[in-house]
Amino acid sequence: MKLLFLTSYYPPFLEKFLKQHDCSGLNFDQTLTKLLEQFFADTGSLCHYTEKAGNETFLIIANCEVLQKKWANENNFMYTDNWFYEIAFEQIKAFKPDVFYLEYVTEFFGEFAKSVSPFCKKIVSWISSPLNPNTKLNNIDLVFSSTPDFVDSFRKQGIAAEYMHPAFDPRILQEIKNPQQKTIPFSFVGGWSDVHINRKIALKKLAKNTAIQLWGYNYIKNFSKRELGYYKNILIKENPEIIKRYKGEAWGLQMYDIIQKSLITFNIHESLLKGYVGNMRMFEATGVGTMVLNDEGTNLSSLFVPGQEIETYKTIDEAIEKVNYYTANPQKAIEIGKKAQQRTLNEYNYDNYVKILFSHLNRLF
Repeated sequence: MKLLFLTSYYPPFLEKFLKQHDCSGLNFDQTLTKLLEQFFADTGSLCHYTEKAGNETFLIIANCEVLQKKWANENNFMYTDNWFYEIAFEQIKAFKPDVFYLEYVTEFFGEFAKSVSPFCKKIVSWISSPLNPNTKLNNIDLVFSSTPDFVDSFRKQGIAAEYMHPAFDPRILQEIKNPQQKTIPFSFVGGWSDVHINRKIALKKLAKNTAIQLWGYNYIKNFSKRELGYYKNILIKENPEIIKRYKGEAWGLQMYDIIQKSLITFNIHESLLKGYVGNMRMFEATGVGTMVLNDEGTNLSSLFVPGQEIETYKTIDEAIEKVNYYTANPQKAIEIGKKAQQRTLNEYNYDNYVKILFSHLNRLF
């Protein structure tokens, strides 16, 4: 089967990558390979293991301008200022996939999906974040989501949907030389934005009452001197307890390395999941052998055994108590991390993930 995957990468990651790696002398394939060696997000892993299973694949990182324009130049394709859509369209038209797998890149839903549908036998999408109510999914044949409530919602709308939780790529363990000594007592790696309501409340309290160290994006706002916020921030620092704990951005392999060096790493889900858990962080952290301190969820015990493969909390006060306990008893945390890693490597690997994926895709034909 021919599968084409389309995704986008966080612009701050791409910016940092291009500063650190001179890709000027590399062609499209070489640049893509170098990008995928960073193990940012999960689409590269999904593409790799789909190909490993005997399929033909092509991967589009739609917002990587350098990469996309390399492909266009090598294929004598003329583009305009609208290259973001034009090059992706031409790549899909040239590859003619059996399945166009559209990640959560909202710009490509609606009219774009409709325009490329003549060149794709089926279009599927991964959606685990809230969609704008006006988003059109008319041309999407199947939606995958790690949020069970989203699956139910799509089905009620008459859209075929299937639940699939994330997976872990064991190749990462060779890249970060796992295991390593646990030199970070307690960590959290993730963003700070308006959608992270529960996360912000929790991290503020943890920053005041534990030795948590934070990595991620948007923790520090860069105000223009023309903005009132610039001068307010000089006088009164916003979230000083958070900034004190903040260590900077961390992407790809650096993120995995930080998590694997952590004795405990924190995780929390937002209320939009309606009591369900199963975000990527659970599998990233357990995959590298770190104990996850996770909010309780109605489906948690179907993924990991609480108290043996993962530790849970009902309130942030309870989370603080457990951080103190496991920090004082590090070997117990290490043992939980090891058991979690064994479970993840045995069950939640991409070889199994691709088998499940194709059990759903094959039913479309």
